[in-house]
Amino acid sequence: MNKFYFVSLLLLATAASVLAQSGAIKGQILTSDGQPAEFVTVGIKELQTGTVTDSKGNFRLKKIPAGRHILYVQLVGYSAIEQQIVVSGETTVPPISLKENAQVLQEVLIKGNTNRFAQKESEHIARLPLKNIENPQVYNVVSKEIMQEQIVTDYKSAFKNIPGANSGVAHSSNGRYMNVTRGFNLGNAARNGIGTSSVAEIDPANLERIEAIKGPSGTLYGASLSTFGGLFNRVTKKPFDVFKGQVSFTTGTWNLNRLAADINTPLNEDKTVLLRLNTALHSEKSFQDAGFSKTYLVAPSVSIKLSDRLSVLFDVELYGRKGTNIYGNSITSTNVKALGMDQLRIGYRQSFTNNSIIASTRTQNLYSQINYKISSQWTSQTNVGTSLVEFEFPAMTLNTITDSTVTRNIWDQYTRQVATQIQQNFIGDFKIANLRNRVVAGVDYSSMNFDFPNTRGAVYDTVNFINPGRRYAAISINEIKNKVATVTTNSGSTGKYNYVGAYVSDVLNLAENLMVMLSLRVDRFDNKGSYSYSSNATTGLYKQTALSPKFGVVYQPVKEKVAVFANYMNGYQFVAPVNQPDGSVSNFKPQFANQTEAGVKLDVLDNKVSATISYYGIKVINLVRTDMERDPVNGNRFQVQDGNQTSKGVDFELIMNPVNGLNILAGYAYNASKLAKANENVNGRRPTNSGAENTANLWASYRLPAGSAKGLGIGAGFNYSGEQFVINNTTREFTIPAYTVLDATIFYDQPGYRIGLKMDNINNERYWNTSLQPQTPRRFSASFTVKF
Repeated sequence: MNKFYFVSLLLLATAASVLAQSGAIKGQILTSDGQPAEFVTVGIKELQTGTVTDSKGNFRLKKIPAGRHILYVQLVGYSAIEQQIVVSGETTVPPISLKENAQVLQEVLIKGNTNRFAQKESEHIARLPLKNIENPQVYNVVSKEIMQEQIVTDYKSAFKNIPGANSGVAHSSNGRYMNVTRGFNLGNAARNGIGTSSVAEIDPANLERIEAIKGPSGTLYGASLSTFGGLFNRVTKKPFDVFKGQVSFTTGTWNLNRLAADINTPLNEDKTVLLRLNTALHSEKSFQDAGFSKTYLVAPSVSIKLSDRLSVLFDVELYGRKGTNIYGNSITSTNVKALGMDQLRIGYRQSFTNNSIIASTRTQNLYSQINYKISSQWTSQTNVGTSLVEFEFPAMTLNTITDSTVTRNIWDQYTRQVATQIQQNFIGDFKIANLRNRVVAGVDYSSMNFDFPNTRGAVYDTVNFINPGRRYAAISINEIKNKVATVTTNSGSTGKYNYVGAYVSDVLNLAENLMVMLSLRVDRFDNKGSYSYSSNATTGLYKQTALSPKFGVVYQPVKEKVAVFANYMNGYQFVAPVNQPDGSVSNFKPQFANQTEAGVKLDVLDNKVSATISYYGIKVINLVRTDMERDPVNGNRFQVQDGNQTSKGVDFELIMNPVNGLNILAGYAYNASKLAKANENVNGRRPTNSGAENTANLWASYRLPAGSAKGLGIGAGFNYSGEQFVINNTTREFTIPAYTVLDATIFYDQPGYRIGLKMDNINNERYWNTSLQPQTPRRFSASFTVKF
């Protein structure tokens, strides 16, 4: 027995001696432009052991024997960096810089064995460097890589990848895309986190990503950008410090021809001045019996590094469009007996126009950002943006008045909108009482000027869409102008309104795995009124103030892997005064939407599985409704502000990379919206244009990671939307039927070129958006890209 104890003690002493002679290595890998390099392999060469860097570029190697070793840093597809180190206990190596910058690194990761669809980190969502798993808010990201794989040639097609957002995609006659999320309509006014004109069509050539921020987000974004369902922020491409570019040509069904280029280059030897140019020429015919579109985009951006502390970015978008417009349809007459678009026999390919009725659009977006590093803990960020949009067009809308006839309503209109926003943020990362605080404090000013100087409309004619006859094709631009010229009433107007807001948001680490977010905003709205050209009078002047709080908590039972979160979020919209039937004026309060939400976020199996699931409830108060009981004898209807609406549902997103080369993006959204206190004929019912109760999306792609056919891939997916209400009251209901659309692609991606073939709407499904516009049938497209 004594021998046994002696041997045991000897073994323990030996083990302790070995452990005492081993240590650990930690450090950080950076890109050439100083950004953290994620997913970079770091290891000890002779020990054949290693790890990968985290989202901050940090790594740690444990149980490394003391002494000299060769540390290697390997980025997929590039030569390894080797560095001799001496290990003694806990050894920290100085930061190691790759030759590649953040942009190149991202492209390398996308082509390697990574979860290509899970790149969700953003500086815009929380206006802080906050990871998805640390953020108590739900959001989705559509990257340019997904858009390239799906051969996206128009902005709305990218929304197929956002759970719950696709069912409401609509296209108005002035080119604006609108979506529905969480039961509310959203425009697309945010660009790089600040405001632009909300009525402009958007070309995807300059998009780095689209961020869908879910839930009322007034605390950081204000009422000018966020609606009660959230907002969509489009992020543009930025310059980087190596010469690189690509040119692509896409062609397809209905005379689709699109040429796009993305060229990046440093402008000086020390790479402190960088230029990137994105441009596109696009032409396409409609699948209907008339219609076409020709567009261009020129989008240069320049970044200048003036010192180690100061950098400036300039970003410009010049966009133009010429072509026919897509016309929406309304159904207001009780003579329409059909209960849905599938019962109404309007020809799917009937455009009700011809190619002489041409509209033109001009858009100019200017953006600049100044970043100044005040200290190791504080950064100043100044954003300035202006947006000019001009439309000149004969517009037309359809109104179905029976089960066989529509009226064509025409407008001759010129529109001009100018949006300006100035935003100043101070971003800090510091500790108080050993508790980490990540803070953004800011102020912003935004204004909108609009001018509709010549707006005249009339009913052009009535068309039998079942037996249209010659009258259907007789419409022309000259007839429209002659008809409108006889109208004496000009409903045009001009006006301006301003927002001034101040906000602060603090993410406080109460523990390493427990964080709380506390945010508050105050906003002052000043409506300068609307001047009417016909009455020569200005009306609608008013001012309102709103206070918007936000609270969130994140607990990570498994650090960086599993997060349980909850939030309380607020949004608001300002409400104009109302002239009542008795001559009085009611000054209303802002409308408020209050959301509570809870859920779970996962980022497990070395980033191979990323998921978010949450349940939310939104209540909107201070809605204006008609008081049906007040003065019923004379038929006067007073407006009162005591209405409310509820919206509850589930958001789910799953992003997977289960095996090398296979990437999956799936989503599901359920929404139950109800007018809880409203006019009698709609009270308790689902609001119209609130989207479908159930939507689902899936996209899966596989590319061969090795072998002689490396880079060959296929992809397929579907989008499902349930039934949607267009009319929903006690008298009648009218719906858009449920639909499922299938898409597929095959591609061959190589370092010097890429070939892609895509079939959209394989099953040739007939479906409509919320403006009752028929959507594109089966379509084939082919794309060829040269990279250099």
